[in-house]
Amino acid sequence: MNLHSTPPDPDAPARGEAATTMDMLRELMQEAVGYGRDLVQLFSTELTEKARSMQVLAGMVGAALLFLLFSFCWLSLALIGVISYGLDSWRWALLIVGVGYAIIGLLLLIPVAHGVKSGLLRFDNTRRRLKEDTQYVKTKLAA
Repeated sequence: MNLHSTPPDPDAPARGEAATTMDMLRELMQEAVGYGRDLVQLFSTELTEKARSMQVLAGMVGAALLFLLFSFCWLSLALIGVISYGLDSWRWALLIVGVGYAIIGLLLLIPVAHGVKSGLLRFDNTRRRLKEDTQYVKTKLAA
């Protein structure tokens, strides 16, 4: 499975002769290096094409996060002010808002824990591809 064209090796045996183990290993290494080089080149090309868009999106996400942080702070101060006005105590208002945020944070972590437990961080396609490539190499060496 040679993805690129390479010139024939002058040291390789003729078609009628049996290939030695070294010749087969040399050919396998050339194919593996070519395969890796092609994958790196493909990734580099895709990354170059998407780099500008990714930079713009990263800037927009950063600005949005900054505005959301300011909004969160102002709304938290307003909530604390409303609660403290009703209770006549800033301390109790801070405690109530802090406990409320802690409960919300813990509730948001429940789906994350379920995702990690169910195998969200397993990369089955990559594992399958590596198994297929390993089987291909074993078959190629056995032939």
